[in-house]
Amino acid sequence: MHCAACAETVAKALMSVKGVRKAIVNIATERALIEAEDGIDFRALASAVENAGYKLTTRTLNFALDKPLDDKAIQTLLRSNGVIAVEVSRSEKSLPASTLVQVRYIDGVISRSEIQRTLQSLGFEVRPVEVSTPEKPAAEEAQVAWRRAWVGLAISLVVMALTMLPSLAHQVWAGWLAFALTTFVVFWVGTPFFRRAWKAALNLNATMDTLVSIGALSAYAYSTWLLLASQLAHHSLVGHLYFDSAVFILSAISLGKGLEARARAIATLSLHQLVRLLPSTATVIRNGLERTVPLAEVQVGDLVMVRAGERVPVDGLVVSGKASVDESLLTGESEPVVKNEGDEVLGGSLCVDGFLQVEALRVGETTFIAQMTRLMDEAQASKPAMQRLADKVAGVFVPIVLLLATVTLLGWLILSGDLTKAVIAAVSVTVIACPCAMGLATPTAIAVALGRLAQMGILIRNAEAMEKAAEITSVVLDKTGTVTQGQMEVVAVWSPKFDEAKLLQIAASAERSSLHPIAQAIVKEANKRGLELLKIADARSEVGLGVSAKIVSNGQKGIRDENEVAETNRTHEFDGTEVFVGKVSEGELEYTPAKDWLDNSWSIVGVWLDGEFVGCIALSDQLRPDAREAVQRLKEMGVKVFLATGDKPQVAMLVADQLNCDGVLALANPQRKLQFVRDLQKDGERVLMVGDGINDAVALSQADIGVALATGAELTAQAADVLMVTSRLSVLADFLSLAKKTKRIMLQNLFWAFAYNMAALPLAAAGKLNPMIAAIAMALSSITVVTNALRLKREGTR
Repeated sequence: MHCAACAETVAKALMSVKGVRKAIVNIATERALIEAEDGIDFRALASAVENAGYKLTTRTLNFALDKPLDDKAIQTLLRSNGVIAVEVSRSEKSLPASTLVQVRYIDGVISRSEIQRTLQSLGFEVRPVEVSTPEKPAAEEAQVAWRRAWVGLAISLVVMALTMLPSLAHQVWAGWLAFALTTFVVFWVGTPFFRRAWKAALNLNATMDTLVSIGALSAYAYSTWLLLASQLAHHSLVGHLYFDSAVFILSAISLGKGLEARARAIATLSLHQLVRLLPSTATVIRNGLERTVPLAEVQVGDLVMVRAGERVPVDGLVVSGKASVDESLLTGESEPVVKNEGDEVLGGSLCVDGFLQVEALRVGETTFIAQMTRLMDEAQASKPAMQRLADKVAGVFVPIVLLLATVTLLGWLILSGDLTKAVIAAVSVTVIACPCAMGLATPTAIAVALGRLAQMGILIRNAEAMEKAAEITSVVLDKTGTVTQGQMEVVAVWSPKFDEAKLLQIAASAERSSLHPIAQAIVKEANKRGLELLKIADARSEVGLGVSAKIVSNGQKGIRDENEVAETNRTHEFDGTEVFVGKVSEGELEYTPAKDWLDNSWSIVGVWLDGEFVGCIALSDQLRPDAREAVQRLKEMGVKVFLATGDKPQVAMLVADQLNCDGVLALANPQRKLQFVRDLQKDGERVLMVGDGINDAVALSQADIGVALATGAELTAQAADVLMVTSRLSVLADFLSLAKKTKRIMLQNLFWAFAYNMAALPLAAAGKLNPMIAAIAMALSSITVVTNALRLKREGTR
């Protein structure tokens, strides 16, 4: 596709297929998002696109069967969603009893393994397969156009010499040689333009190809007519030939389109690089043996082996092994994360060192990468207000230019009677008009920005959110799990009788069976310090109070070494002792160093042995490491920052003071958070809300931009416009900064695209522009717009 009119042509073609409810085509990414009824005919979709003059990107699958494929099996395959065509031929002599089958299908709609399973269910034995890389008709066409352009430009220099040098310009033989060379170039370089223009005309559409075709063919036809007239009437030429313009127009625009295609490929490279992170094969353990299988054949529950230097092929749970895993391209985290037994790993992450055995939890379309890609596709398909405006203008632009060219031709004929000037002015009008720049102005910038944000760990649900984010004036942050880590941690231990390690050992031994966050935090701290937990019995949990248990000996008898004796002695120190870990009153802390902990709003639990108070442990939900930096950067940008939490005022004020927030809302239930956002909006603020819990979902929906953490509740993620898959809160400032720069570049692109056309068209109509100059200007305008958008690839980080 080359312009907004091309995208509109494809969209109309798709909408003409029965069952299609909605079709949005993006020129920058050359992708279509289709909303259709169940049972849609994908062959009809492919035919509609091809009849409109374009091609659908597909894969081709080749394999051998043990017996000929009958008509019933072919029809079954063709009825499979995503299968476009099935071709059958006899195998080579090396496989005399088999049949070779070639299946063309849409990748992402149906997989290679699904096609194989369909054939196996029909009773066929499928031999090892060969899968082509995805066909990229646009990229291939751009490469062909690139080669043709250079040949055309070389020939155009010869044609220019034949038609412009004084010693040759009036020679009929030179004119005929120029005609022969031009004819070759016009119908070799220009055929793709002519074919697309013709198919657009059949669909009652006009695109950039229409303008280029009319311009080049007009110059060619007019010059040919002059040459024939000269041959019939004289031995010298009766007027200047414009074969050079016809050749140069097609060659320069082909070259420009090649440069533009390369720039657009760079612009959208990071947008879908996530898919390329997944390996094509995986090593699985089946029946006790390691096997390398295509990724599409990995099933939920399979055990997958991942070694150093390999990428994890599926989302899964580590069942054995330990390794450092680089998730930077998925979550934006710069440091590798150590994964142990029980940790989850994401498909596409890189095993830096070590070894992992992973149980597959999510495969195919359910993986994290697939969900991220789907979100990015949806965002790219949506259109912000600026793009909708540009598309409306581009939709009527080509017919207006054709009308202007006709008026120019007639005007020159009426006012001057000079057919040559009339034709050249009209050709210049058709060639210099550039709907491409207008069509590419916003989607290219959005594509680059979305790709950049994905690298930073931010996914946008719709492109309109980028536009709104540029206007944000206030940010409301949830506390627990958003500015804090959402997990209790031990921050202090005090005992008048034991050292810290001993008190932690006693408390963790009692708490080991509890699922309460405080209990789990104490056990985690004991494990982190390498403390061996004591044996307990009769563990009882008292809701709202704490946990009680009895310490028992290990009961070992017989000969034991010195270490075992020492361990038994340590156990018998508390053997039979009743332990209670739970709520402690302020009175019991009155004359202890722990009283000062109350000022920090820490959660404090006491430890009792046989009813005697022996110490206490303080816990707190710690701030994220970059929370202060995140708030500081937002405030430096002129954005107000507020904290909203369900915690009591003392805790809320403490956290808000640590972060230097502009305001705080405590004891906030979902309704109060919602009203808080509404009140800010009534005051004229554009509000971005960040949260991770179900109680944040309503407020996220109300905010101008709702941002959900990927670790949060599913309902919250569904209510949000933006999903953060990184734990770095400071990326919020990067997001808002990039949004502002993206909007600025979109405005720049639209301004220059409109300004270019508004200035160039009158000049061309006035006969002030040579068609060759017009062709160069037209090609450069699109390249300029895309190159300007590429500046965003360097933005978004500090």
